[in-house]
Amino acid sequence: MRKKAREQEEKQGNLDLELERRLELEYKNIEKRLREQIDGVQDLREHGIEPEEAEECFFHDFDYCKDERRFDDVYILDGRTDRGRRLRLVFQDKGDRLARIFTGWELKPGKRGKK
Repeated sequence: MRKKAREQEEKQGNLDLELERRLELEYKNIEKRLREQIDGVQDLREHGIEPEEAEECFFHDFDYCKDERRFDDVYILDGRTDRGRRLRLVFQDKGDRLARIFTGWELKPGKRGKK
C-alpha cells in the first residue's frame, strides 16, 4: 500500500515538474514577444512616429514589396496615416493579419515607390 502511494506521489511530482517547465517556456516566449514589441515602439518613436500612426498605414492605400536584404517574411510598406502623413515601414508578416513593425520613418515628397 505504501509503495503504491509513493509511486503515485512520484508520478504527481513528475507531472508538476513538467507543468512547471512548460509554464516557464511559455513565460519566456511571452517575455520575448513583449520585448520585441517594446523595441519596435521605441524605434518608431525615435523616428517621430507613434505606433497608432504606423498601424493606420495598413488601413489606407499602400504600396509594399519584399525586403530582399532580410528574411522572407519581411516587407517594406509605403503608406499614409489618417492625417495624411506618408510613412515607410519595415515589418514582418506574422500571419493571421498580424504584423511586427521593426522601424519606420516619414517619407519626403517624391520618395514614394522608390525602394
